[in-house]
Amino acid sequence: MKIILALVCVLGLTSQAFAALNNENNPGMACYALGSPSVDATILAGALGGKSIRVMSVSLVNAGTIVASNSDFVQLELRKGATVVAELDSRAAHENGLVLNTQEPLNVVLAERDIAANSVLSIDYNETDSGTAVALTGAMVCVHYAVK
Repeated sequence: MKIILALVCVLGLTSQAFAALNNENNPGMACYALGSPSVDATILAGALGGKSIRVMSVSLVNAGTIVASNSDFVQLELRKGATVVAELDSRAAHENGLVLNTQEPLNVVLAERDIAANSVLSIDYNETDSGTAVALTGAMVCVHYAVK
């Protein structure tokens, strides 16, 4: 009886331990400093190592507020090559501005969230203004991912 009880405990604990080892239960995070761009730019985020990943979420933190406006706005795109993986648009009809020091989620394109090993990621920054300069301030983009 003790042997059966011990086996039940070991198997029960082992299955829970294996579930915790699932990569989606233990996501990684990579953050890329964008700095304070004030003109359109493509910023190299980095190259992935020898493993494929699945993007779980992407967020932007900016050390300044950008008021929602259809004439003064910023757009960000996380890309793998020319393909958009996640995007953010500060216009009122989209993400409605950026709040100082707050994680602003980017919209992840679910069909593009799997990224092959050795891919190069970049962040496209575009700003449009009608005389009121809009620029990021000490911005950072963080990618939460699971290794595939």
